[in-house]
Amino acid sequence: MEKNPTEDEIVQFVLDIKKSEPELGIVKLHARIKSEEPTWVLSVNRLKSILRSHSLKHTSSTTTSNDNDVTIAEEFRNRLYISQTVSSPIADLSLPPAIEVFNSQSRGKGLQVSSKLPKTESIPEGTVLWTEPALVLIPPISLVGLIPTGKACSYCARPLVSMSSLIASCSTCSGRWCSSRCRKLDKLHKYIRHGKYTSEWSAIEQFAVENEWSAFYQYAYTLAAAAFDDQDEDPSSKHTVREGVDGLAKIRQDIRQKADPQYEKDLFVGEQLEILWQEGYKVLCKFFSHLSTPLYEEYLSGIGMVNINNLDGSIYLLQSHLNHSCEPSVDVKIVGRTAGVKITAKRQLRPDEELTTTYVDLKKDVTFRRQKLLEGWGFWCTCARCMREQHGKLDDSSTEPSSKDNVFTKPTADADGKKKKKAKGKSEKKISESVRVRKKSVTFDDNVVQIEI
Repeated sequence: MEKNPTEDEIVQFVLDIKKSEPELGIVKLHARIKSEEPTWVLSVNRLKSILRSHSLKHTSSTTTSNDNDVTIAEEFRNRLYISQTVSSPIADLSLPPAIEVFNSQSRGKGLQVSSKLPKTESIPEGTVLWTEPALVLIPPISLVGLIPTGKACSYCARPLVSMSSLIASCSTCSGRWCSSRCRKLDKLHKYIRHGKYTSEWSAIEQFAVENEWSAFYQYAYTLAAAAFDDQDEDPSSKHTVREGVDGLAKIRQDIRQKADPQYEKDLFVGEQLEILWQEGYKVLCKFFSHLSTPLYEEYLSGIGMVNINNLDGSIYLLQSHLNHSCEPSVDVKIVGRTAGVKITAKRQLRPDEELTTTYVDLKKDVTFRRQKLLEGWGFWCTCARCMREQHGKLDDSSTEPSSKDNVFTKPTADADGKKKKKAKGKSEKKISESVRVRKKSVTFDDNVVQIEI
């Protein structure tokens, strides 16, 4: 099936090729593209035009990277890690109508409008493409202390401030749920709130709260959900939690951390983080010794996985497939803790067009956006908007989310680069019962946002 590639796809592909073959001329470059992407409909003249519009020379004597500038500064090039991210396809992934998964060298795994859609048809702006509940709904660590005492729903973590008739209670422990639906969905409760796993799980929660380390808790919760889902598999489910988690993009946290400029400036930071990771691993292993204990390398990959895939602290299967653009084609809106997310077309979408979201604040300039993307996801953004802004072609009409849009886009958890192991002798921090605000999960950023509960 022939495909008309987007300008962004072509630019990214050219830059990836120039990393290893910077001297490649236009004819050989075109031939190389056609050989690796045989379904692309791309003429030499169109390729020349795109290279000119993006100020990319046909040949170069300098080392290139996955950026839009052939001469990316050494300080940034050394911090790229996107090529070390791995992602596996999910067999028989259930997809919405007119949406399909693609895999390419330039963009990796992503979602696009189906190539089977007639060329004369398109998806109108404002169309709800799909809604989905969380694959793993994870309580925020600011509220986990309320759950064992029944002051927050054991599943969705909604604080329980009244004796509503809808509240369901556990017959074995003090746990409660805000509704019978949450009780039915909560498959982890019986394993982590009572029985032989209780004390080890409490240690995981305490460690996460004391160190303000959301990613640690998110990974532990995700791993537990996958492990116990294997034991309590629902035959009506299309995919198990394990299958979904195995298909998420993964990168070791120690590799991610090196993208933080503070990491190289202060060796003490790296040492303290390694101590924190190792101590967290010991706590994790005590719980999972009853099941299957992950290797240390798998643990670091798991921490990196939740950092690059979580959306407001939880994991969504299809939404995690969305790649980034500073001119996104879809809106991602959280409609409720248990209701999940709604994905809507921001503009008219044509066959083969990629579905993209944004990972960063679009109101910021190109320098800020690229820095955050480099730190959080390990790549140098080469989207059309970044190219225009880099070369001084500012576009005031660029799509930006407003505060009322409530757009959350695959953020990363925890400012691990800012967390240092607390000195021995300091008083232990108790799990708060009054905190109602949690950090928005953005890499190396301590911005705080209020969430509705």
